[in-house]
Parts: sequence; structure tokens; C-alpha cells
Amino acid sequence: MASRDFSAPVALPHALAARMQRALRGFDMATDLAEDIGTARWFRGLGVMLGGIGLAVALWPGQAAAPAIPSTPMDAATREEWRSQTVQPLLYGGDTGRRMGPTARLVPLAQAPERPSLDLSVMLAQEDSIEAMLNRAGVSAADNGAVRSALASAVALEDIAPGTRFALHLGQAAGAGAARRLESLSLRARFDLDLTLTRSGAGFVVARHVLPVDSTPLRIRGVAGTSVYRAARAAGAPMKAIQQFLAAIDAHLSLDQVHQGDVFDMVVDYKRAPDGQVEVGDLEYAAIESGGHMAKQLLRWGRGRDAQFYDASDMAEQRATQALVMPVAGARISSGFGLRLHPILGFARMHAGTDLAAPWGAPVYAVADALVNFVGPHGGHGNYIRLDHGGAVSTGYGHLSRFAVAPGMRVRAGQVIGYVGSTGLSTGAHLHYEVFRGGQAVDPMSVGFTVRAGVDRAELAAFRARLGQMLHVKPSGGLGPVVTHMAMGSLPRAAY
Repeated sequence: MASRDFSAPVALPHALAARMQRALRGFDMATDLAEDIGTARWFRGLGVMLGGIGLAVALWPGQAAAPAIPSTPMDAATREEWRSQTVQPLLYGGDTGRRMGPTARLVPLAQAPERPSLDLSVMLAQEDSIEAMLNRAGVSAADNGAVRSALASAVALEDIAPGTRFALHLGQAAGAGAARRLESLSLRARFDLDLTLTRSGAGFVVARHVLPVDSTPLRIRGVAGTSVYRAARAAGAPMKAIQQFLAAIDAHLSLDQVHQGDVFDMVVDYKRAPDGQVEVGDLEYAAIESGGHMAKQLLRWGRGRDAQFYDASDMAEQRATQALVMPVAGARISSGFGLRLHPILGFARMHAGTDLAAPWGAPVYAVADALVNFVGPHGGHGNYIRLDHGGAVSTGYGHLSRFAVAPGMRVRAGQVIGYVGSTGLSTGAHLHYEVFRGGQAVDPMSVGFTVRAGVDRAELAAFRARLGQMLHVKPSGGLGPVVTHMAMGSLPRAAY
């Protein structure tokens, strides 16, 4: 028997595989049934589609019914046990458990018992009254009136600043729905005064507790870098003091004239209590030293809102000069006096003033002593102020964002009367400044006002004494140990 050579290749399987590959390569599995309709190729594609659909239906999983949990009858005890183990007891304020389920022993209360006393802390909000605040806290009208009378006998109610907290101790109410009885009240009425009101019969007895306060002013000196603001912040100056310092310096010496390496010096009213609370007051002294020489030295002088910063050298020289006074510090003239093309209306007309470009909210100052005779909307000028300086001379200030004066007030030269805005027919923040002589508009840049720095001898002596006190304040002296005494000398505050 002849042996078979298994090492020789089998020709038939290879040929069959090659024919099958050629057949499959020529078979179109995804025929477009929208083309060649009715041809053999089209029917072959239809058959492939129907076959695929049939195969998908044949392999679709079954949907046999799932066995349901058999229903079990529950008696009352079982139902109660099941209910007590659900989350429903949480509705009654407790955790889950059988003990939370109500039983026949549960007796409903006619009303919930009230606490015998209640301690509250309430705050006096902005534009709020003490009466309204206490009324919201549940104090009766009778107690409210008694509290007001007691407080008024100890301190001026308008001196109690918004944000002051009142600690109330309320006792038992007289009956259901009645207001609780106010037993005591305490507050910090001023930075240096605590008040405690304790009930005595139908009224209240006031106990005053004067707090020891260190009034040593805070003096801060530093070297100006590329920014006076950043240098002052780095030196620890309060934000309020920095804003007043920059405004005062810019009104008398442009901030562009303060160079890197110049020394800034400021003194601020500063109060500290033993409990660590501080109260930052107004800036009292501002100075710039350049190259070892005093470039500008300013001192706040005056009473209350009339206080202004005066140059120490001008105050001492007692002079009166005619000068062009700008109502906005550091402003740039953006449009002059005369005929011009109106930027909004689009036609040429008379511009009866000078436009001074300045940042929104920049203070606007009176150029001379005057009587305020108009404050309010004024057509295209928007918010407008008119000042009468006497001698048939008046000035107008337009496009203001807000006012700082009212009609009938008397203002001094350099007093803030409003703030720069863009009201009325305006394309941006600026001040429209007008000057009238005999009722006729004149170029504001051609009118000089008399600037008087002269004072009598007594006031000049007081000014120099106050300036000397400022210069004797030690830098950062107000940050040392609390010393409960006045450190500003013997001059009373009312004299400034």
C-alpha cells in the first residue's frame, strides 16, 4: 500500500476558500433599497433586511411574569408595629421606634408650655427706630415707651448708631397671647458708654457704665512708592484715613507731584477700649515731605461738618488773593466755554460753561462762600446746584450724582456741596461748571475768586497750638498699651 505524503499542500480547501472570499467580497450586505428597484440586487437586499428583522425577533428575550409577594393579612397590633418602624414618627419630632406611636394613653395638650424666660439679641438696623425694633422682638407697647423714656434720660437717642446690639431679657407672659414682660435691657450706647436698664415697678432704672477709652491718636509715617495708597495700606493706615488723606492732599497739591521716595505723614483720631474694640475717627493732619523739605502740611480746622483742611503756611501768612479756584480737585478741562457741536443733540449751540472731566463720585467743592439757592433736577444739566456768592456773582454745578447741601444753606469756600456724576444730557462722568455775572454767563476760566487765609490772632494761636500737638504725636503711639487718658493736650475738642 502506497504511503500518503502529508507534507504536500491540500489544493482543494485553499481553492474553495479563495472562491468563498471572492463571493463574499462581491456580495452587497447593505443594499440601498432606494436604487435599482425590481432588480436581482434589490431583491437580494430586501431579503437580507427581512432576514435580519426575523433574526432579531427570534432572539428577543422572553417576558415571563415575575412571582409577586403574597399578600399577608395584618391585625391591628401588627399594623401598629409596622407603622412605628417607619419614618412617620419623625413628623412628631422624634426618632423612629414603637414608643413614638400614639396610644390610648396619649392626652393632647391645649397649648404648649412656654419658657419662663427668654434671652434675645437684636440689632438696630439702618433707617430703623428703637420702638420698631423692640416691637418686633415682642416687647409690649407699655414697656416700649418706658424703655424710650429711660434711654432718653441717659443718652441722646440719635447718638445710638445703627448696628448697635440690644441684649433683652424677657420674663413670663401675663397670659396666653400676651407680650412677655421685659425684665432688663443692656446695650453699648456709645464707644465709651454701656447702659443697663433694669425693671423697677412699671418703669426702668438706668445704670451707666463709663468705659475707660484710650484716645491717643494714631500717627503713621511712611515712604511713598509707586502708589501712595499702597504704601499707606502697607504701613497699616485705616482705609477711611487713606481716603481722606488722598482727597486732602489732592485738593491742595496734585497727587502727580508726589514722587517715589517722598514721605507721607498722617494723624488720625483713634479710640481703643480695654476689650480690644477700636473706633477710627477723622483724619486730623496730613503732610508730604519731599527731599527733606515740607512740600505740603495740612491741618483740619473747624467744627463738625464745617471742618476743612487748611495749609499751615497759608494760615500763618494771613493773605487774601484773587485766584482761579477749581471746583473739582485734579480735574481736566474736556470742553471749554463757547459755541460747540453738542455731543448728544448733534447740532451746534452755545456751551455756557466749562466741562471738567473727573471720576464718578469725586467731591465737588464750593469755589467761594455762598448761599445755596437751588438744588435739584435742571433739565439737561441733570442734578444741579446754584450758589449765590453776592455781588451779582453766582456759580452752577451740573450732572451731579448726588447732593451734599440743601437750599437755604450757607457754605464756605472749599466745602463739599455734591459729587461728580453723569445725570441729564451727559456722555460720561464730569462736572459742568458755570459762572454768572449780573445774570449773564461768562467763561469760568476767566473769573478769579478771593481766597482768604487770614484769621485773627487768637484763632491763629489756637491753630498753631493744635499743629504743635499733631507734630508731637509719636508714630504708632496709638498702638501701644491702652492708656485711659486724653493724649491730645488741654485744648477742648469744641475749640477746633
